Amino acid sequence: MNKKLLILITIGILTLLTAPALAAEQVIINSADWRDAYSGMLYARLEGKQGQFLTSERHARIILPSIPTTSESIEVFSSRNNPFIVGYQALLESEGYQNVEELRMGSGNLEILELLPDIDKFIIVDDSYGYNAISVAPLAALGRYYVLFSNRNNINQIVNTLQDRNVRELIIYGQTERNLREALEEYNPEIINTGDRFENNIEIVERYQEVYRSIHGQPRRQAILTNGEFIETSIMNGADPVLFIGFANVPEHVREYIDSSDLEVGTLIGNELIGTATFIRRQTGLSVFVKFGQGARVPQGAIAQVEDLDRFPIPRYELSLEIAAAMVNTATNNLEVTYRNLAPIATYFRPLSIRVTDDQQSTLVDIVDLTPTFIDRNDYKTMIYPLVDGDGDRIDLLGDEKTLDMTVIYGESPRSLEQEMQASLRLEEVSIIDGAEIEIIDVSFIQRTSTFLVKVRNVGNVDAYATAEIHDLIIDGDTYIFGTDEVVRVRPGRTATLGVETTMEEEDIPNNEQVRVKVLYGERENALIKIKEGIFPFKFAAPNIMLYVLIILIILLLILFFLNKKCRHCNAKNPIIRKTCRKCRQRM
Repeated sequence: MNKKLLILITIGILTLLTAPALAAEQVIINSADWRDAYSGMLYARLEGKQGQFLTSERHARIILPSIPTTSESIEVFSSRNNPFIVGYQALLESEGYQNVEELRMGSGNLEILELLPDIDKFIIVDDSYGYNAISVAPLAALGRYYVLFSNRNNINQIVNTLQDRNVRELIIYGQTERNLREALEEYNPEIINTGDRFENNIEIVERYQEVYRSIHGQPRRQAILTNGEFIETSIMNGADPVLFIGFANVPEHVREYIDSSDLEVGTLIGNELIGTATFIRRQTGLSVFVKFGQGARVPQGAIAQVEDLDRFPIPRYELSLEIAAAMVNTATNNLEVTYRNLAPIATYFRPLSIRVTDDQQSTLVDIVDLTPTFIDRNDYKTMIYPLVDGDGDRIDLLGDEKTLDMTVIYGESPRSLEQEMQASLRLEEVSIIDGAEIEIIDVSFIQRTSTFLVKVRNVGNVDAYATAEIHDLIIDGDTYIFGTDEVVRVRPGRTATLGVETTMEEEDIPNNEQVRVKVLYGERENALIKIKEGIFPFKFAAPNIMLYVLIILIILLLILFFLNKKCRHCNAKNPIIRKTCRKCRQRM
């Protein structure tokens, strides 16, 4: 048996022997689109019906033994473009089911809402962030909200849909398009978005507890533990709130919330996060049950078989960080570690432990700065760690064989370092005193391209390589960091301009009166180990006069070339710059 299971004091298999569904009204979602599965399950819960979703063509038959043929009615929501099985109604009727009705959907989320004419409370989430939909599902089920999925292509559809409703309450949850929020201002929506998905989730759990108290007179003391990667029936039924716990590391503010909350029991859905749940149990004392199976719907043999849970996967961004290189700089007695972000989104990271080993000893390196570091998408970043131990004494590595063992935590935001990476690699040696020196001499903004221009000068005696970052930029109420896409070489005494593209729009400018700039530079292109920072007043870039002069000259030349005049001899049209008529050849 997995040793981690033994660590948990309370481990159970919930719904191991799943009882057959009651002979009630049934809803089955036949779609490979997770938004359809989610919307159909929420509809079933709001209507007091039994809901199930298909996960494959084979699954369409596997679920049948759990649905009584005496069911009052069966509603099948089938995707018009992407069903798991075509003609599911006919299949059900051939198996003896009666009162089957199949609805073929194009845009399931909005079409299912039409079947709920009395719903007047809504939660809107961006469908790019599926975990947000999982976070709000229990609140929606308990408080009778309908969850709408937004994206930049369906804003007008959502606006038109809400105009046909008497909207009593509207929550916009997580990161969404600015245009959507502006279009819905008339409903005075409540916006829940701290920029951190765990903090957002905690806020929703608190909202759930408020609604639960108003119904039952006491808080709910049990929560579902997951990370928002899949839809599962218990997540959608509203009986327990959903609490995100992280993949390999539990964010500190999640642990603090559990300690201060009324929660006593956590139900872990699936066994992928057992390590994280174990850590929670140790740190907080929360009792943890594991729900990882259900009774086989097609029993075989005398011993009851166990099936995996029905889970519908939700798309998510995959974070991926690696150590590309590590070396000891004997000239400075520093450890230089180069990280590489393999993901298409920016990431924050910090080391959890650093151990260096030589021929004689193995020593933990004291990590002085615990501030999470930003690394842009598909980028490299070199960090410097002084080789000192916990007592502040210098660590001298001896011999030919030197190794590094590191544990690094990382995540989408500085407070959400939920992923963990462990690396072990051989340490190389270099002996370099980095003589590069850079100063920031100007920062300006081009509104047309939403780009900051960071002008730097090499004030040293050697070539310098540099890249720039704009920190703490406030865009649409959230704080962001943006970086350049390339490293620029600056020769001694020369200047260079580093362009930092952002998503800032005109309405964000008043919120950024000052601009915090960080330039990373060094003598080696692949080891920018020095940092120069500064805060500059926001200003627009001066217009490029020479460019405007060139454009005007080109326009004048075009005018001269295409402007016509008539020949006084034959009335033929000629370019104004011609002196003789191109038709009669006489002087005009």
